[in-house]
Amino acid sequence: MRALKWLGGTVAVLFVVIALFFTFGLNLLKGPITRAVSNSLGRELVIEGDLRPVWSWVHPRLRAEGVRFANADWGKADYLLNAEAVEASISVLPLLAGRLVLPDVHLQGAELSLEQDADGRKNWILKEEPEDQKKESRLFVKLLTVNQGRLRWEDAWREHSFVADLSTDDTGISFTGEGTYSGMPLKAKGHAGQVLAIRDVNTPFPINAEIKIGDTAATLEGTLTGLVGFKGIDLKIKQLSGKTMEDLYWIIGLALPDSSPYKLSGRLLRTDGMWRFENFAGKVGESDLAGTLQVDTGGERPYMHGDLVSKVLNFADLGPLVGTNQPREGGGVLPDAPFNVERWESLDSDIRLRAGTIKRPEQLPIENLSTHWQLRDKVLSLDPLEFGIAGGKLAGTIKVDGNRDPVRGSINMRVRQLQLAKLFPTVKQAQGSIGDLNGLVELTGTGASVGELLGSSNGKIGIYMDGGKISRFMMELIALQLWDAARIKLKGDEEIDIRCAIADFGVKGGVAQANAFVFDTAVVNVGGSGTINLKNEEMDLQLKPEPKDRGIGSLRTPLHVKGTFGHPNVGPDMGKLVIRGAGTIAMGILNPLLAIIPLIEEGKGKDSPCGELIAQATKSAKQSAATGASAQKGKEEKKPKDEAKAKEPPAPPQNPEK
Repeated sequence: MRALKWLGGTVAVLFVVIALFFTFGLNLLKGPITRAVSNSLGRELVIEGDLRPVWSWVHPRLRAEGVRFANADWGKADYLLNAEAVEASISVLPLLAGRLVLPDVHLQGAELSLEQDADGRKNWILKEEPEDQKKESRLFVKLLTVNQGRLRWEDAWREHSFVADLSTDDTGISFTGEGTYSGMPLKAKGHAGQVLAIRDVNTPFPINAEIKIGDTAATLEGTLTGLVGFKGIDLKIKQLSGKTMEDLYWIIGLALPDSSPYKLSGRLLRTDGMWRFENFAGKVGESDLAGTLQVDTGGERPYMHGDLVSKVLNFADLGPLVGTNQPREGGGVLPDAPFNVERWESLDSDIRLRAGTIKRPEQLPIENLSTHWQLRDKVLSLDPLEFGIAGGKLAGTIKVDGNRDPVRGSINMRVRQLQLAKLFPTVKQAQGSIGDLNGLVELTGTGASVGELLGSSNGKIGIYMDGGKISRFMMELIALQLWDAARIKLKGDEEIDIRCAIADFGVKGGVAQANAFVFDTAVVNVGGSGTINLKNEEMDLQLKPEPKDRGIGSLRTPLHVKGTFGHPNVGPDMGKLVIRGAGTIAMGILNPLLAIIPLIEEGKGKDSPCGELIAQATKSAKQSAATGASAQKGKEEKKPKDEAKAKEPPAPPQNPEK
């Protein structure tokens, strides 16, 4: 636009002089005019054709043919402007006030080449104005029309390149072109209004366009106000689509999360220092998404805030948001995509997301999702993060500090009242089960991805159930009571009491070691031990069923849970029998300092089934320790006497004669 300003000024001076002296022969003035302009601007102006007046009832109008204006010496194109003809009209009265007003400028067969190099130099800046000069421009172009025009745009600094063909008619200007934007393929076509107010900051300029940059496409219609600097934007986005919202970073410079393919529509507004995408709606993957987002650009960095709502959210579409959107090699399931912490510096955000129905696999019965996403000074937090699962709720916070190297993260979640039957919706025998699971997850770690954070984490994981009911058939199978299981299958299943269930792990260096693993029922006690490795996603657990009614069909063998998270392997160890012995009630409780003890005390208290079980196990462990210590002490006391006796000289042989 600044190039057009200087061009218009140059042409205007030319036309004013010619208008005053055209009767003396206009072509005689070409030499003086072109030399004066070239010396003044430092760029060569050439008028190869005729200078002549054009009849007009209102304003003087002149035409120059074969006009060429040189490019900057560092530019790629030969000319800034190369036109078959330039024709313009001039308002006479504003000249008396020192202002040059061109009611209309028409370019015929013109090619305008605008360039910016890697150092930020602009070829349309012909003469820098002093920084302290704030006067209003003396040049004003009301209408620009083009016949068979071409616009070339090169920006080496941002890797932008665009070539557009332009033409005007009674309704406005049409354009179509292609090139690159930030190195991505760019195509655009559309139609703009017939009023192009180059310096007008108050008149909305209508536009209707289709634009595609890389995999991101937009169809829009609305107005732009103040074409120099885009003071105002009011656009109806008929459709905005792409493979991932993350790609918008290269277009608008804002760090948005990775997402599934999306298709949205809404209204885009811009006023001073603020962008607003309001009342948008559409699809992200198979999920619907609606809401309003606003970005304020007046601070140290852009600040995005808003509210998002999803009526039906597909859990699979959350995969990219937590760091994975494709199958992992080797069957891994933990997110492994690296955090883009460098981009976190480009934006602060405060967004609330609420989801109603969760579309999910039957094996993962998640019901609701609500979270408050905050990103400030490269620190990302989900606080709170809540979602319903199996009739209960998981609630807590997740925090990731991008200022640390490596990135440091923490997760603190509480498990509340998960219903056993809903936790295994595809297992028919579990549907009559009754009982609520409660627990916690408290982990901290470092790493470049969610997977690495968990693989280096320290903390604790615990879950328990204080009383309930479960299928007798299932427990007989777990105990490998094959005879009783077959009998129940023929006779019919029944529910039996669950006294207590505990799974408690201490986590160190990404390895979760079982402190307690016990499932105490009327039919069988199942104890357990082993580890879960969050770094390589492998399990090595041993479950030891101890049937309370040892039938002739009981194999009483340990069960091993091995393999990876993606491909677990469960089976009996036929080479070993469960070792019987005292302290069976403590089986599976290796460390009485359990993470879930405070939760049990908050719930039913120490007199609850789990509280009693832990107390008995602790008492049994102390008795065993005391018995062991007493036995060791007895051995130590006996040992000196035996040694002293061994040192006594042997008794002399008796004399048979006496």
